Amino acid sequence: MSKLSDRIRRAGRVEAAPMGFAAAAARAPAPTLLTIVRLPSNDVGKAAEAAKNGADAIIIDDADAGKVTQAVGKADETAIGARPKAEPNAVEVVALRDAGADFVVLDVATALAEVLLQDKIGFVLQVSLERDDAGLRQLADLGLDAIIVPVAQGALLIEQMLALRRVSALSRVAVLVEVKTEVSANELQVLRESGVAGVIIDSTSLGKIGRLREAIGSLPARGKKREEHGEATIPPLAGVSSDHDHDDDDD
Repeated sequence: MSKLSDRIRRAGRVEAAPMGFAAAAARAPAPTLLTIVRLPSNDVGKAAEAAKNGADAIIIDDADAGKVTQAVGKADETAIGARPKAEPNAVEVVALRDAGADFVVLDVATALAEVLLQDKIGFVLQVSLERDDAGLRQLADLGLDAIIVPVAQGALLIEQMLALRRVSALSRVAVLVEVKTEVSANELQVLRESGVAGVIIDSTSLGKIGRLREAIGSLPARGKKREEHGEATIPPLAGVSSDHDHDDDDD
């Protein structure tokens, strides 16, 4: 399992509330959305800053094995992903893996299918929101770590929320989306409840990672909203039972 996949799994847990004051004080709740930073290859030196500020993963754009090696050397235990300049073949994916890449980002429409045969590295695919139902269901069988889908920047419309939920439900794969660091806690909660497992920010926002993580940390626990509201129960209409009894008597 890749580091990215493991962190997505942890973020998606619905954890039981700790018992007692001491238990609550002993452990801060884990973030329920990952914070992922996208760095251009000429800014790979900023990997150390991204890791120090709390990034869960870093994606290096236009990455080659050398850039991955540099990022890994600066980012401690942070998961390093590589988005190659051109779609790589199997040999190039192995080179990225051997350089320390935890996962590779590919375009579903142009990536070579053979690369998915490689092991000990995770795969993240860029996928369109308009992909048909059958195509989304097929993603579930590819053993992916996540998919990246495009969403409009700013407040999420209900139509976009429904599109995200459709992608998440049919693909059964963790969804990642790009956001601005000014995204509000309410918007983050809507994204999370729509199947989003992590948000991606660009290299110009490194100084704002802390603010983003605070917003994520302020979100209610997963499932809390549903538990509080519960399911509406409609009582039986008065007289329905007796009507059925009369029908039985007539028989």
